[in-house]
Amino acid sequence: KEVAGAGVDVAASQNRTATYDHCLMRVQSMTHKGLANRVKAIERAAGKHSVVKMAIFKSCLQDEGLWDLAQLAGDALERLKAMLPPPE
Repeated sequence: KEVAGAGVDVAASQNRTATYDHCLMRVQSMTHKGLANRVKAIERAAGKHSVVKMAIFKSCLQDEGLWDLAQLAGDALERLKAMLPPPE
């Protein structure tokens, strides 16, 4: 629900790294530390699609049962949503 509301279709059409499949590949292939760093990198970039990327990343983390990292991503997502407009 949150992912759909973040403009995922628009972001995915403009940026191939803003897709569920890409994020899932990252979650399944990276270490716990690497995933935490990825959350920080997405937030730090604060780019055009960062809200969508973080929402998708959080969803993937939850789907893989990585609840501590999903919480980290959720907190970062809220900070991003507070400072960035939604994608057009």
